[in-house]
Parts: sequence; C-alpha cells; structure tokens
Amino acid sequence: MIAPVPCLLLTTDAGLARRVAAGAAGAEVRTAGARPELERGRELAGPAVLVLDLRHPDADAVLAEAPPEVRAVTAAFGLPDSEPFVAARQAGLVAVEPLDAGPALVRATVDRAASVLRLQEEVRGLQARLADASRQPAVEAAERDAAPDLSPLCQFARAARHFHDAPRLIERIVEGIADATGVGRVGLFARLRDAPDYRLHAGLRCLDGTAGLAFAPADPFVRWLERHAHLVCRERLPHIADPVERGLLQRALDAAGAEVIVPLPDRHGLLGWIFFGHRATGLPFTPRDLSDLAIVGEHVATLFENALLYEEIAVQKTLAENLLETIPVGIVAVSGDGAVRWFNRAAEAILGRRAAEIVNRPVEEAGSRLADLLRRALLGEPAARGVHWTDPATRRTIAADVHCVGRDGARLGAMALLADVTRERLLREKQEEVERHAFWTDLAAAMSHEVRNPLVAISTFAQLLPERYTDAEFRKQFHEIVTGEVKRLNAIIAQINDFAHPPATAFSAVAPSHLVEEAKVRAGRRLPGESAPRVEHQVEAGLPALQADEHALAEALAHVLVNAYEAVHGRPAPHVALHVRLVGGDSVAFAVSDNGPGIAEAVRDRLFSPFGTTKPRGLGLGLPLARRAVVDHGGRVDVVSSTRGTTVTLTIPLHGGRRSDGEAPDC
Repeated sequence: MIAPVPCLLLTTDAGLARRVAAGAAGAEVRTAGARPELERGRELAGPAVLVLDLRHPDADAVLAEAPPEVRAVTAAFGLPDSEPFVAARQAGLVAVEPLDAGPALVRATVDRAASVLRLQEEVRGLQARLADASRQPAVEAAERDAAPDLSPLCQFARAARHFHDAPRLIERIVEGIADATGVGRVGLFARLRDAPDYRLHAGLRCLDGTAGLAFAPADPFVRWLERHAHLVCRERLPHIADPVERGLLQRALDAAGAEVIVPLPDRHGLLGWIFFGHRATGLPFTPRDLSDLAIVGEHVATLFENALLYEEIAVQKTLAENLLETIPVGIVAVSGDGAVRWFNRAAEAILGRRAAEIVNRPVEEAGSRLADLLRRALLGEPAARGVHWTDPATRRTIAADVHCVGRDGARLGAMALLADVTRERLLREKQEEVERHAFWTDLAAAMSHEVRNPLVAISTFAQLLPERYTDAEFRKQFHEIVTGEVKRLNAIIAQINDFAHPPATAFSAVAPSHLVEEAKVRAGRRLPGESAPRVEHQVEAGLPALQADEHALAEALAHVLVNAYEAVHGRPAPHVALHVRLVGGDSVAFAVSDNGPGIAEAVRDRLFSPFGTTKPRGLGLGLPLARRAVVDHGGRVDVVSSTRGTTVTLTIPLHGGRRSDGEAPDC
C-alpha cells in the first residue's frame, strides 16, 4: 500500500475544495485560504503536491517564486483562455486543467503530480546516500582520532537532588547533557503528569519557534518514536526506505533545528525525547557518538522516570499525612527498635504531649502503659484490643487497639489507635448507677411479692396454732405448709445469691449427652407436683467432649427446659424437643423447642433482664442466669419465637471460650 501524499490547495472556493478533496482519493488535501497559510502548511507538511486556483489573487506570486522542482509537482485549475491559464501552461506545471474538471480528471492530475513527487524524493535519497558514502572515510578517521569525553555526566548526580522539582530537574539534565556531549544545541521535550501534550521544558540555544511546538500523544511522530524506540539521525535518514516516514522525521528534525533525536521510553510508553544540534567542533556524529547519545538517553529516561515516581510518592505521602493528621483517632506508630515515628494531633490531645517532644524518641516518652503495649506487640505477642486505662497526668480514660505493622511474619513496627473515652466512661458509670437503682427497685418489688405470700401463710397458721394446737390434723397441715414455705423462701434467697455471686467457672471435659441428662433431672426437680411433658431429645452421633463447667451449663439448660415446660403446661398435645448438634466445626448447639403460645412482643426486649418475668410466681432470673453461663463459656443465646412456639438455642464453643492453640497472634 502506498501512503497518502500531502496535497496543499490554495483557494477560497469551497466548491472547488470539495471537488479536489473528493477526486484526490490518494492524497491528504489541506486547504489554505491565503499565501501565509499556504507557507505554514508547506513548512509542516514538507514536500507536497501543490494545487492552485488561478483565480486566487496570490496564485501569480506563488508561481513566480516557485523553483522548478516545486513547479514540477504543481497543478492548476482556472478559466480556459484566461491570461493566468495561459501563463500557467507556459510555466512548466505538471498539469493545467479547467475549473469544471470532473472527478476522474482531478484524480488523474493529482496522481500524476504525486508520482513526480515520489520520484523526486527517491532521487534525493539516492543523492544523500552517495554523499554519505563519500563522507564515510573522513568520519571513520575522525572517530579514530578523537573519542568523546563523557566525564561531565557527573552532572546527572547533581540533577538527582532536584527530584522534588521536576522543571528544575529537567533544566539540570539539559545542562549536564550539553557539558557531557559538547553539542551546541540541546533541548528536552516531555509530557509531565496530567499534561495534554509533549512540550519543550528546557533547552540551550534553541530556535525561536521551538518553544511553541506541541505534540499530542496521537501525533504521527510521537507514535513513531513509541513504535521504534531508537534515535533519529539526520545523516541516517536516506537509509529509511519509506518516503513518508523519512519526510515525517525530516520535518521533526527541521522544526527543532536538530541533527539527532533520542527518545526517552519508560515502562508505559514515551516520557519524551532529547534533541541535539551540531557538535561544537563542526564534525559529523560518528557511530560511536550516536551510541554514546543513546546511552545518555537511557540514563536520562531512568532519572526522569524515577523523578516522576518520586513526585507521585510525595503527593501520596502528603495526602496520607494530611489524612492521618485530621482524623479524630490518635495514632502512635513506632519502628522495630521502639522509636516513635508518627504522633498525630489527636494523639497530642489525648496524651497531653507534643509530637515534637516524642517523635524519633523511645516510645517510653509517650507513657509507660502505652509503651508496654507497643513493646509487647513488637515482641510478637497477640494484638491488644480495647485496652482501657486512666492517664495519671490528664485523668483521661484512654482506649487503645495495638497492632503489628508488617506481613508474612515480618514485624516492621507497631501502631496504636487511641481514643479518649472519658465522656463515654462517665456516661456508662451514670447509666450503671441508674441500672443499679432500677435493679434494687425491681429486686425489692420482686422480693416483696415473692416473700409476702409465704410469710402470710406462715403468719396465718402461727396465729391459729394456739387455738388449734390440740388438733392433730391441723398440726400436720401446719408442719407441711410452714416447712414448704420456708423452703420456698430459702430457694428465693439462694437464687438471688447465685445471681449476685456466681461461682467461678471450672472447665473440664464433659459429654454433651451427659449435660442433656443432667439438665432434664434438674428441670424435673423444679416442677414438683406437675406432670412435666416428655422431652424428645436427639443428640448427634460422634459429638466431641466440651471443655465446660458441667454444673453451670446443666443449670442453664435446665432453666431453658423449665421455661419450655411452663410454656406448654395446660395446652393440648404439649411438646418439648431438645436437639444437640455440631455447628461450624468448633461449637455445639443445644436447641430447646416447644409448641407453646410464643413470647409476647412486649416481653422480648427484656427477655434477659433480671426480674423481667410475666409469671405469677418467680423472680425472672432463669434466663439471665442461663445467658450469663453461656457467655462465660464464650457462647451465645438465640431466641426465635412465634405463635406456633419458641426455640431457644445455646451455642457453646468446644474450647469453652478459650483461644485455640493454633490461633496465631494478630501481627
């Protein structure tokens, strides 16, 4: 395929411009409305076919000043038999045709001029090769006689000090290159971050128009450098077979007044390029010179790419610092040797110390308690979460989460996240005080209700005892009732005592099936005189033993069973079921289901609150005691209730809430 030939049309007639553009299918037509615009187009396009509208006032001047090689690739359209038409035929143009020429004639005319232009370019290429061959012995002799001195490349080390300032860095690079290569003209085109074009950012003795040049990323010259990634030398242009590529590179060299262009590639594309003028000695560039310039380009590309990366990291670092300084959480970070590396404003306010007094000093300067937590993290101990203490200097209550910094087993340091929870502590203490008042109020109400009935019965029989002492039947009834009511009072006191002073949890291996049997026995004892429904229990086969407190869990399960019994009491076809199964591979679930009326919506929110009962008898401590036992084992209680019944599930970890041996510290 033959590449399109540039074609410049001088006319103000839009119709003629459309006909030429439509007819010249093998050419790239650019229309100029005036002579200055035509000259600028010729500078940019280089060698091109010229098409003139002979009616244009500048047509005669263009023809008069055109050299023979330009007239040989110039076509004209005008009014037949007019003076400009006749003069154009005598001027030696490739073709002079009437204005109303059809598309076929326009195409043939432009193709004829394009063929002549291609022949001219091939002849120029052959002439350049012959001249290059004749100069080659002199060039080789000059190369043998003198080698370039690149010792001034130490300027690059000085330029590297300006990583934080990309424009200054480019200026120092250009100065270093000029000193190193002994070239009179040097410039660097680059596309800095977020810039739309490649522009000249630094240069020495550049042409006046070079500073105004701009190359878009899609420019053919930029794409050529990206695709080939090797330097361009004016003396080597004749060796490029494609005349379009040769013309493209020729125009780029001419625009900058350069003899050599060296691209600066990076991992993602093209950073820019350096151009060099003539050597200060006037001698041509030798192959060794070009090799050295290519090496210079590699060094510059590496330096420039590192500078852009440094700039990006600096921006990210600034953003991170601003973020860490403005968040309300105190941050104290230490290195592996325990020196404080970060101490933000929130940490200053929480700990009452200034960052200037703490940073780069041992962490003990920030406080002994915080230092102990961070030192433990550096030693690889498990991460400390939710640690609270009161600072003796500021009297603030501080909450801290401490983490290791690093991955794959490497501990690069440690970080503490601090929060001032003084206000929360005061609110919590106030809430606890309110809850204590409510607790004692509820306890007093429950006690007065539960104790009054036994005392009334005892008082009544005590009053009747003197009168009916001789009645044997009365004495027997008195003994049974008073003894039962006293037992009931003792049970109430024991239940309150168990809630207020729970025994210490003692872990041992216990089989889930044994817990089920023990819970059924205990639940049956609490329902004297009542026919407890039969419990359908199913224990999954092969369950492992729990590390648990047998008494506490059996009591908890018994409380749940008693509630289930009472929920179905008096209902037709009462049903209570207990299913035990392994869940998640590390926990055992005890699910107690009944077909009672369900739990009322108003009661669900205070289901686990002490004294929150709706029964005519009882203190409402059964479920709170059960929940506390389950929580002490690291488990949880889930309740699902509807009008068709209720299911209470106690989920107990196999290891009784203790961390397994295989758990790694959070580092």
